[in-house]
Order: sequence, then structure tokens, then C-alpha cells
Amino acid sequence: MAHIHRSITIAALIDDVWAYLTESDKIAQWLMPNTFVAELGHAFTMDCPPGIGSGAPVRCQVTELHPPDQGRARLAYTWVIDEPFTETLLEIDLIEVAEQTRCDLVHSGWRDGADTLRNRHAEGWDMLLEQRLRPLLEAGR
Repeated sequence: MAHIHRSITIAALIDDVWAYLTESDKIAQWLMPNTFVAELGHAFTMDCPPGIGSGAPVRCQVTELHPPDQGRARLAYTWVIDEPFTETLLEIDLIEVAEQTRCDLVHSGWRDGADTLRNRHAEGWDMLLEQRLRPLLEAGR
């Protein structure tokens, strides 16, 4: 299985980046409208608009939630698509480095034969991280 790995450094403090990963209204600004709540085990949905994805909701559940502490943070949740049925895992690690934050994303669990779907997600993460998340956080600096 080929995982998607992305790493970017954002000119923002770790607490600010964490907010954009764990506050529903801020997640909606760069990723998708959602029902996220920062609670371990919380089940939520991401509303994937047509054109970007299938138009059907992505079903998720928080599996790890470690808020910023000593310059590190971690968030993980399942990512389930119904058509074609695909269950994957999204993991995001944050590391604060000199008033910047490195964001390491791994989207894993792609089944053999899911190359087209995996590739669409890989391209999507490139755009979402570089063209949406980074500008939101760096705009005020």
C-alpha cells in the first residue's frame, strides 16, 4: 500500500496551526465543512463537495488527540469513503521549530487497486496544505 506523505513548514506558532486542525469553523476554511469536535472517539463527517470528491460525506472518527505540549502535537482520525468503499487513516504531527510549525501528514491504508482515488487525494492534500492552510495561517504575519 502506498501511503501519502506530505510535510510543510508554516510560519505560525503550533497553537495557531492546532486551532486550524481542531476547531470546526477553522477546519471548514481550508478543508471542508464538518462536524468535528476535539474529543477522542468523536465520530464526525466532512462534507466533500462535488467536483473535489464524490459529493458524499466522508465519515471520520478521532483516534488520537494530543494537543500542543513541549512543541509537539498529534491528531489522527479514520477517513471512510462509501463510494467506492475505502477506509483509511489520516495522521497529522506538528513540531514547533523556531516560531514556525512543521506539519507532517500521512494518509495511509489505501487498498491495492485504489491508485486513482489515492492519487486524487495526494493531489488534494498538496493543494489544501499549500494553497489553503498555509495562506490562512501566514496572512497575519
